Amino acid sequence: MPLYFIRHGESQANEQNRFAGQLDSPLTGLGIRQAEQAAGQVAALALDPDEVHVSTLARARRTAEIVIAGQPRRPGRVVVSEALVERDFGVFSGHNKSLVKKGIGFAGYTEAFHSHTGRPPGGESWRAMYDRVAAYYQDVLLPASEAGRTVLVVAHKYIVEMFAMAAAGLPPERYRDLKIPNARPLSEDDLRRAAHAPAAAGLLNDLGEIVEIRLPLLVALAAAAGVGAQLLAGVHVPAWEFSAAMTLLLAVATFFTLLRVDPRTLRDSPGSIRPALPLLLARFGIGLVLLWGGSGLPVELAGLFLLLPPALLVPTLSLLWGGDYFFAVRHTVAASAVMPAALVGALAIASPHGAHPDGGLGTALLSYGAVLLAALFLPGAGAQLLRRRDPIRAGALSTNWNWLGGLALVPLAGLATFALTPADPRDIPHLAWQLLLVMAATGTLLATLRLLTVAFLRWRPPTAGLGRDLIITQSTPNVFLWLAMAAVLAPAAGSHPSVIDLGVALVFFLAVYVDERVFRYGHAKDLSSALRRSEAHPFTGSDEPSAGRPELGLRATGSVTPELGGS
Repeated sequence: MPLYFIRHGESQANEQNRFAGQLDSPLTGLGIRQAEQAAGQVAALALDPDEVHVSTLARARRTAEIVIAGQPRRPGRVVVSEALVERDFGVFSGHNKSLVKKGIGFAGYTEAFHSHTGRPPGGESWRAMYDRVAAYYQDVLLPASEAGRTVLVVAHKYIVEMFAMAAAGLPPERYRDLKIPNARPLSEDDLRRAAHAPAAAGLLNDLGEIVEIRLPLLVALAAAAGVGAQLLAGVHVPAWEFSAAMTLLLAVATFFTLLRVDPRTLRDSPGSIRPALPLLLARFGIGLVLLWGGSGLPVELAGLFLLLPPALLVPTLSLLWGGDYFFAVRHTVAASAVMPAALVGALAIASPHGAHPDGGLGTALLSYGAVLLAALFLPGAGAQLLRRRDPIRAGALSTNWNWLGGLALVPLAGLATFALTPADPRDIPHLAWQLLLVMAATGTLLATLRLLTVAFLRWRPPTAGLGRDLIITQSTPNVFLWLAMAAVLAPAAGSHPSVIDLGVALVFFLAVYVDERVFRYGHAKDLSSALRRSEAHPFTGSDEPSAGRPELGLRATGSVTPELGGS
């Protein structure tokens, strides 16, 4: 009789990009809907399970309860077993996945998590995990199946992957990350096919990890490469083509960002402005002074720069750098809606100095609104629609392909600097000094925003994650909106668009890389302290769970019980 396996629905740790391991982490709203969809798929397959075997952890137990409730009859036997709990991630438990990956590097991460010889510091070795799961498969599941009983197992990512290895009869050396999606019912044959998938699938997974680990560096290198490519090619890029391509790439990044976000999080967006209100008011006031009282295009553009909402990549940066994430999403969406409206209202009260007779500023604002609509609101609505209609597919895309949203920023950076670099290399000597001045001024402006935010946080200390998000949101303005406006304003004013735009873009991409180095340094100090407390050398620690394991704000595993009950 068939054996089927389900990884639990999306948990809060999945949503926040954190390692849970043997720490409990409840299901999210999407995770509950995934479990309900899984229940429907199990019923559609007419499995009618006789036995359900489930991990002791709450996220697996809750998933199993929902799946069981959706069947025509309750299974005759429900087994809750500690043999099915997730791998112990040791000192990495509760930490941001991306920062851990960046801290130990691709090779270190692969050895710790995806090598048959590895283990997380202070956590469970691959071999110990495989042995307990393979023993359960051989001693418990196969005898039940051979006795004619239909068996459903509800467990965790690494546990289901160990069952795949056991079912496929593969040696430990063949193991790789299988990217098992949340809540999708998988048969033994499905697991065998996943385990025997061609090597190209593993290479694609590796590419995703490298993009996640090296994203800001890749973006900075792409920006530099764009300049070099334009100097060699000398190709003029029309403003409308640049804006269209930029908007398309931003839309891809936004789609994957908002695919992770529960609608209830977005409904709380207006309130997210409140913690940053003093900073926003200060920026808005200075921006209006520059916009209304400026004496030329550079000052006018500087004022517009201060009136920008956070960049659409801010939630991605929050995920990569261990921020609160939910605040980053809410604040980005709210500020992207409120700040443009405030800007238009301010311009209606008093026209800025240097307003253009051909309607340059009005056209720039239309470009601003078009980018927001096509790059934020439409892809965001599409992502939310997919979450509602197909929760399991949405979760699989978000968990396993979210790196594509980050990858879109790499060609975006190259395109931006390619389009903004003067097409005629003979212009470079005449513009180089002005470019350096623009870069220095932009760097000073961004540094000032960071210093103001840090001073504000010292005056009103928030939680660690929220504080990190405030730094990211307030010091990473949406330079792509600004470029869309500048592409209209600069030609209308008779100015060369490339010098100011290119200088701002180069500093923006470099600043993202510098910010990451700062956040990585802070996380490395925290991780080093945890490693010292674990008293375990990386990848060679004890199989026993370490004391003082980082918390997720949730409880650790419970004891073995014979039934799910009503919990």
